[in-house]
Amino acid sequence: MSGSSTTSVIAGVSANVLVTIAKFVGWGFTGSSALLSEAIHSVADTSNQALLLLGLKRSQRPADAHHPFGYGRDRFFWGLVSALGIFFVGAGVTIMHGIEALLDPHHVDYGPVTWIVLSIALVLEGAALAVALRGVAHDAKKAGMSLRRYITEGKDPTALAVILEDGAAVLGVLIAAVCIILAEVTGELFWDGLASILIGVLLAFVAIFLIAKNRAYLITKAIDDDIAVKVRAIIEGDDAVESISSFTGTVQAMGSYRIAADIDFDGSRIAEKILTPEDLAAVRGATDDAALTAWLGTFAERVIDGVGDEADEIEARIRAAVPEAQYVDLEQD
Repeated sequence: MSGSSTTSVIAGVSANVLVTIAKFVGWGFTGSSALLSEAIHSVADTSNQALLLLGLKRSQRPADAHHPFGYGRDRFFWGLVSALGIFFVGAGVTIMHGIEALLDPHHVDYGPVTWIVLSIALVLEGAALAVALRGVAHDAKKAGMSLRRYITEGKDPTALAVILEDGAAVLGVLIAAVCIILAEVTGELFWDGLASILIGVLLAFVAIFLIAKNRAYLITKAIDDDIAVKVRAIIEGDDAVESISSFTGTVQAMGSYRIAADIDFDGSRIAEKILTPEDLAAVRGATDDAALTAWLGTFAERVIDGVGDEADEIEARIRAAVPEAQYVDLEQD
């Protein structure tokens, strides 16, 4: 997942840098509030996607003594920072600028530059959106899910952020274009200011959605129910397991789960598996309590080792069925 996410973020950042320059040039020529809001929008997108890229790189650092489970959740932290940036810088500044434009309208000189800038923005941001959608479609297919379900359930908050930001950028260009046309046709500058407010509201909704998704992963999100059911079935299907007293499955990082369970093993079944004819002969041949006690001590150690071996076999089956289960901790209850 991280590979396609990284490609999507790099494509988004590259497109937004070029679009930001074009929009500021367009605003300089026309003085349009809508174009300035779009330029601010692109500045926010560029910086926010740069934060996403930083989070992706930092999340790939290997585990160490201070972080034994690695740095996978760094991408969620920087995703949250990025979403807050969209809300305060993108939405907040844009809405404020739109309100100022409505309260104090000024002459706007629309011309060919406006449409050239909007056309460039639409092409570049549309291309970045297409790259992001293609990457997420690949990840959804790999996960055995529909693209719609993969996006709506927020399986990869970083990829989701890129899609929403690029989608909002494309929609923002269309909003700006429609409002500029209405402003030219009616001669009312109201439409120019309204475009800024609408773009800001759009960004606010995107930001709130992304904040909620990243928060869910930062506070330890549970694995999907179907995955939990599959793992429990593997554990309960072992003939040496009597019951599961507790079970937790959490998302440790993207593509990495942590499974923990307290299991009540069937001691007699474990003993049956490790008992050999030689053991039976040793019991029958025990001539005194000391010899029997010595044998029982040795056999008890083997039973304990047998429980450990059984847990190891269950863990191996879990990892084979659910490769994302990188951390599996099964304990005797």
